[in-house]
Amino acid sequence: MILTTSSCCCQPPDIKQLSEEYVQKWKSFYPTEALASGDRESSTRFEDYSINNINQWLEFNEDILQKISENKNKYKLALDDKIDMKLLLRKISKEIYKWKTEQIHLNSPSMYSSLISQAFTHILARPFKDKIKMRESIMARLSGVAELCNSAINLLENGSPEKSTDAVSGLESTAKFYESGLPEILKNYFRCPGQREIFLESIRRVVIKIMDMSTHITQKIIPGSTMSDRLGGKKYNEKLRIYTGLKIHSLKLQKIALDEIELVRNMIKKLSVELFKSEHPGKYAGGLKPEKCIQYAFIKMESHRVNNSSDFLKQFVTLIDRAEKFIYSKNITSIRDKRSLFTALSPSHFAGAAIGGVYPAGPFNPDADTLFYLPTVPDNSPVKMKEGFYRSFNNHFNSMIITHEIFPGHYFQLKKSSKNQRIVRTVFGDDLFIEGWATLCEQLTLDNGWDDNNILTRLAHLRKRLENAVRAYTSVQVHCNGWKKEKLLTYAKERGLLPPQFAENLWHRVINSPFQLTSYFLGFRQFNTILGERQKKSGFSLQKFCDKILISGSIPMDLLNQSIGEM
Repeated sequence: MILTTSSCCCQPPDIKQLSEEYVQKWKSFYPTEALASGDRESSTRFEDYSINNINQWLEFNEDILQKISENKNKYKLALDDKIDMKLLLRKISKEIYKWKTEQIHLNSPSMYSSLISQAFTHILARPFKDKIKMRESIMARLSGVAELCNSAINLLENGSPEKSTDAVSGLESTAKFYESGLPEILKNYFRCPGQREIFLESIRRVVIKIMDMSTHITQKIIPGSTMSDRLGGKKYNEKLRIYTGLKIHSLKLQKIALDEIELVRNMIKKLSVELFKSEHPGKYAGGLKPEKCIQYAFIKMESHRVNNSSDFLKQFVTLIDRAEKFIYSKNITSIRDKRSLFTALSPSHFAGAAIGGVYPAGPFNPDADTLFYLPTVPDNSPVKMKEGFYRSFNNHFNSMIITHEIFPGHYFQLKKSSKNQRIVRTVFGDDLFIEGWATLCEQLTLDNGWDDNNILTRLAHLRKRLENAVRAYTSVQVHCNGWKKEKLLTYAKERGLLPPQFAENLWHRVINSPFQLTSYFLGFRQFNTILGERQKKSGFSLQKFCDKILISGSIPMDLLNQSIGEM
């Protein structure tokens, strides 16, 4: 291992250099993630999950862990080094747990399926202008997918039933896309007869490999599965601590999430009653149940909506412009940057295209466009499906969520983070920080008059805040207390007041991403507490507070107060 400065016992480890060395090794082991972070050279490589390569990666992680552990308490580190060391140690802990303890290469069909489905996502989203480079990347990745399928067939021994079934479904969808979608999308890069034939033959071979893998999981893995889709209390708590970097137990998470659910439900009740009374003066005599007022408010909120994808896209483009102007007019931040944002409906080649998201350019290409892909439903979908989608993504929800996703939330924060000289803060940034900040943005913009103080937009935020607590609470209930899908859906709709689109998606997310679901609630909770404490101090400036957060990078939440410092 090359650990130049950190191996010397007479001086503290050079955390910045060590982090950069780790990132280089990470790029080699995870080329698809590196590509997503803007490393264009990674496009011609694909993940090699052979036993030898996995063992080398594990050895590298364990070696660095030992080097840091031996020295971390011997020296007083500067705050920047302390932040980076904590992020690096957490990343190493995740990798060792994933590959050594869980052995996902042996026990997770869904890991392989997910990776294969995303093999071309970022090449298609950000294609090379050089057609030769594009062809080289496409062919290399097709070859890499075939090799990964071989590894999966040779290595997989087990898997949880539902995740494995979902993996089979995902593989079949990916094979169909490779067979019928890729040739059409990429036809301009393979126009010469010889090139075209080689390309199509490569696709044919890869599709066969994918289906062989699907058959292997169906016939060999699922029937003999001994794993559960639920983690159980012990494993859940181990992974929760690693993921969050906090000393938190599922029992505490369950309690504080339940307290938040009660608090926010009461806030929704109060605001809904206020809305009803303002629109029906003299008709509220104390006999009307608050639940009826909530129902009235939500029906009204959901009735304000577009009904087609074209208007949906136009609405978001307008909201982005409004939000950018708003954060400067209200002095929420003084930081300015040239906008580099591409907004569009989710393309068909994105896996899970109905789910949109912000795809930052990443630290290896920070000035490239961030991709903001909107969730979408085809205009020719059944009426009931379209109605459920646009009821969930109603005008007030969209007005609220734009501050979470774009200004001053994910797009703005991640763009500033990508230019931070401490690269570990972007590549391995703290999810609680990222989602907590974006959720705080919803509240602080509304508190400053966003959307003309519209009460329905405030209710959309509270409904989302309630959903975040429900996500955290049900994550514990499913994995530690055995809740089944029917119980979760009932709770999400009745107690959590989730709109239909989000309630239906919750089960899948709880099973597949139980800890990411906690980041919204836990991150917002800490950000909101810190903001509340700062606001009580004389001379508080919201602008300075937000500026400090935006330039800090995505740092561990327990070091946020120190990082912001006195203002």
